[in-house]
Amino acid sequence: AYLTCKGQGASVDIPEDAKSWLSISSVESAGEEVVVKFKAAANAGGDRGTTIIFRTTDGKKEYTTETTLSQTGAIVDASVAEFLAAAVSDTQYRLTGVITKIDNSTYGNLYLRDFSGETYVYGIDGFREKNLKVGDIITIVGKRAEYKGTPQVGGAVLESVIPVTVSTIAEVLTKPDSDHDYYMLTGEITSITSKDYGNLYLKDGDSEIYVYGCYPGYGATGDDRKGLIEAKGIKVGDHLTVIAKKSSYKGTAQLANGIYFSHESAK
Repeated sequence: AYLTCKGQGASVDIPEDAKSWLSISSVESAGEEVVVKFKAAANAGGDRGTTIIFRTTDGKKEYTTETTLSQTGAIVDASVAEFLAAAVSDTQYRLTGVITKIDNSTYGNLYLRDFSGETYVYGIDGFREKNLKVGDIITIVGKRAEYKGTPQVGGAVLESVIPVTVSTIAEVLTKPDSDHDYYMLTGEITSITSKDYGNLYLKDGDSEIYVYGCYPGYGATGDDRKGLIEAKGIKVGDHLTVIAKKSSYKGTAQLANGIYFSHESAK
């Protein structure tokens, strides 16, 4: 910081909440010119900043001025639940999940859900040209914002997208196994073989397929994959919409690592 000081020297106040990462490395003065150099620790977290106050006195009166200092940090990879629990700030978060609803197809106001929760995204830069749709799996970077106390993603930028194709069970049965192609399909649950992991059979018309795992949302690992069936009260006869990849086991077609999208209870 370069200062013109007409008083008797200068002092610098660094706020307590910034002292863990910001310090003064040197103060050099020549006449009225004062140069204060700061040292900032490496920032592995999100963006951070502080307001620094400079003080001087002419012996009778104290004078102050202030400046803001900011340091760009790394982008924080977070689940939706972790993002929602964070404070409003300029820290950049990376979120990945399924588009569950689009409120504005021009600006990209939408809802994004992963295994841990759902959040509102107040627009995505250039959304209109992205050809995104409900069901697609997207990765965005944005800051923790809020509107009238409700959390939301602000200033979002799209990093990547995994397109999801709406299909019938009959259509998926004709597809080759793939580790990167995702399908969204709906069927009636005819049998549940594992309530913990959501292993079940789906039927649509004359076609039926085994779903090897139906998890609460995108990104679920370990125990986070468990419990969807009981948590949602899903039962045989319900109509389930799931997003999954086509695979096979011992020559029999199946859906692997399904992502829950929605369900309709049997009447």
